[in-house]
Amino acid sequence: MTRIFITKENVDGETVVIKGADSVHLCSALRVRPGEKIVCCDGEGTDYLCVVTAASPQATVLKTTEKIPSDSELPCRVRLYQSLPKGDKFEFIIQKAAELGVYSITPVISERCISRPDEASLRKKLVRWQTISREAAQQSGRGVIPEICAPVTLNNALGALPERFLKLFCYEDEKRTGLKEVLKKTDDICVFVGPEGGYSKAEAEAAENAGLIPVSLGRRILRTETAPLFVLSSIIYEMEL
Repeated sequence: MTRIFITKENVDGETVVIKGADSVHLCSALRVRPGEKIVCCDGEGTDYLCVVTAASPQATVLKTTEKIPSDSELPCRVRLYQSLPKGDKFEFIIQKAAELGVYSITPVISERCISRPDEASLRKKLVRWQTISREAAQQSGRGVIPEICAPVTLNNALGALPERFLKLFCYEDEKRTGLKEVLKKTDDICVFVGPEGGYSKAEAEAAENAGLIPVSLGRRILRTETAPLFVLSSIIYEMEL
């Protein structure tokens, strides 16, 4: 069944009105017609089961038949703190992490980051990154659109973490504690992943002093774009399967 994200402004009682590019996509690409059923998601975990009553590129009108909680989200909220990689790797990470159920992604500027975009460039990138997140969430049947937060330095990120989270610091020099040992059913998880050159020893010490748990991701060193997907897949295995 077709799924599409909406906002509260689209909803008026039992009627949902979709306009703009989304209506064009529904009518031109998906060729929806009156009588068809569509799932509309509010991006915050609620699904509206709807029936199309009118369809045109200008506006698609639907009638709500049922309102239910989305069942496609992870049992815990995973917040990814990803050091900015070079090139378009961050876009790949956003897309795949959104498909795997991440709740939010914060770009982090750490010591060995090669990519250090200026403020004007970051504003443009944030718009594109959020669009990628929304499209990936919609394609994969999510009920929540992962938030792409404003970039922060590693020190600022470490100083602003809530206490109740399980906080993981993926570190290739960690030899004692593996990811499997620390994953457990919990409300929320913060995951820190370094850039292409990894974290420095000083950064690892700062993370540990801030209460993060250094974890190994196995015997092989993973690329910066592989590590977060490995962690998310492991969480899915541990929490859902």
